Amino acid sequence: MRIAVNALPLMQDNAANTGNVPTELMSRLCGLHPDAEFIFITDRPWTPVPALPRNCEVAVLKPFTGGKLGQYFWRRFQWNRLLKKYKTDRLLCINDVLPFPPEVKAHLLLTRKAVLADRPSTSEYIRQFRSIAVFSEFMKEQVGGRYGGLENKFVLLTPGVSETFIPLNWEEREQVKQEFAGGMEYFIAVGAIHPDNNIIPLLKAFSMLKKRLRSGIKLVLAGDLTPEGEDIAQALQTYKFREDVIWMQQAGEEDLARLIGGAYALVHTAGADGLAVPVLQAQRCQVPAVVVYAGASTEAGKDAALNAVPGDVTDLSEKMSALYKDELLRSRLLDHISRVPSWDDAAGELGQIVTA
Repeated sequence: MRIAVNALPLMQDNAANTGNVPTELMSRLCGLHPDAEFIFITDRPWTPVPALPRNCEVAVLKPFTGGKLGQYFWRRFQWNRLLKKYKTDRLLCINDVLPFPPEVKAHLLLTRKAVLADRPSTSEYIRQFRSIAVFSEFMKEQVGGRYGGLENKFVLLTPGVSETFIPLNWEEREQVKQEFAGGMEYFIAVGAIHPDNNIIPLLKAFSMLKKRLRSGIKLVLAGDLTPEGEDIAQALQTYKFREDVIWMQQAGEEDLARLIGGAYALVHTAGADGLAVPVLQAQRCQVPAVVVYAGASTEAGKDAALNAVPGDVTDLSEKMSALYKDELLRSRLLDHISRVPSWDDAAGELGQIVTA
């Protein structure tokens, strides 16, 4: 059996920005099905890190020209020709709706972004997939509500977290605080510096907390700068409490796990997240969370998180303050944290679907 996979989501993976979800799933999926051949299709040379299992091959399919015209022909014609060349039996499209020959059994996997690219071909091809795997009811509602007629295609996978994320003991937490936050307690927000992650409202809420409590608590932002986030980066330079904000760019998975494990609490303000990976990572590290009541955050946080009203900076600040001031409240939230599995469960579920 030959299974083709679009590799761009793996090439873009990042511990803080994407949670490495595609990479985690694909490396495990390939390992679970050693008799299958996996073909990862890219538009440029790529060396996977970490290396994929031996039953994987990277096929480079370069656009014949640049710009939008090149991308159009790559998606519409070159892609299909390569699938036929490799005599593909199955296709797994990750976060993208690509065409495929009618004889190929194709499946779609949607990880974190609830909004698909707005192309005429998306509406044309999405109904031809045999299944659409998602990680939250929110994602299911968003995609199903937009395109319609997909109710019987959705499969809800079990969200997971890398085994790198583990609870820290008191001494380890103190070491992390000393290393990254001058020994002070801190909130952490994980995600790219992008407007979709509502960084400016978070900074406003943090300002209100600092003024109200007159505390030395810090805020750690773990995520890379995006072109859309340039204004946020500029605002940080003149932010009143900029000395209390620690911005960690290009944080690797091990550092990110330590940062989350050492945090007093995680704050997740993304409004349309289809898979709230940072919330699950915090639970795996036995760290409570404050989340905006939107997207998949509440599904992930459940009773182990405080929910803030979307768009209400005052409410977000009050929730953060309440959690910081009340150790009993923090303990109650920790008591509600349930087991968060590794990505093995999701990879197993996805493998059964794709290879059926």
